[in-house]
Amino acid sequence: MLERRARLILASAWLLVTLTLVLVGCGSAGSGGPIDKPSSATRTSEGGEVTVAATWKGRSAGPVFEVAMDTHSVDLDGYDLKKLAVLRTGGGEEVRPSAWDAPKGGHHREGTLAFPKRTPGGSRIIGPDTRRIELIIRDVAGVPERRFEWKLQE
Repeated sequence: MLERRARLILASAWLLVTLTLVLVGCGSAGSGGPIDKPSSATRTSEGGEVTVAATWKGRSAGPVFEVAMDTHSVDLDGYDLKKLAVLRTGGGEEVRPSAWDAPKGGHHREGTLAFPKRTPGGSRIIGPDTRRIELIIRDVAGVPERRFEWKLQE
């Protein structure tokens, strides 16, 4: 009897852990649920009741980022990242985006934030000597500046 009860408790605990892992893994940025678990290329910022996640796919992708904003209380449709974002180069120069492609979404919005490949002065934004890049998004949900930094490998 005691052995049967122990097996039942063990099986119940296993089921609870399995269900928890499945439910945590089910949130999908594309389905309007929570932002997916960040990858190593993803940086997040939480503040003003909004979570912003920025993902950079690396040098080969160029200065292009996938950005997701998620909240339960703020209408995100009014935030135009083409006006609010800059990319800061290793030399400290700030470059404005060339495009923010994101459909309206209310409390969840995601899209592609692209920057030109060259600065206005003609130098490459991500060149062979670039050691870091920094995406800055300003004035989203009362947060003056959100900074996302990637250190580049040689």
